[in-house]
Amino acid sequence: MFTTLLTIHIIVCVLLTIVVLLQFGKGAEAGSMLGTAGSSQNIFTSSAKGNILTKFTTVLALTFFATSISLTIIKSNEYDASVFDDEVAPVSLEDDVIPPLEEDAAEEVEGQE
Repeated sequence: MFTTLLTIHIIVCVLLTIVVLLQFGKGAEAGSMLGTAGSSQNIFTSSAKGNILTKFTTVLALTFFATSISLTIIKSNEYDASVFDDEVAPVSLEDDVIPPLEEDAAEEVEGQE
């Protein structure tokens, strides 16, 4: 189960990267590498091409999130212990309280001022 899900996740990652690079943007994009002449440009208009790539990107992104969460849940259920189990308990603030000065020490502090 884990291996199959991991394989799907890797394929989705690669496809998502390719589809995002093929989309039209304001700057130079990889979609311009398809060429300006030939029948490949006549198959889709620019708006239809954008709609198909946008929908495909959405499906791939949702699949990416689903496989990521599923892989995390499967792996987290395998372990009963935590990394923080061996940590020392935190010290309470009551241990950090400075004890009050005795009367003799208080007089010496006042005399120095």
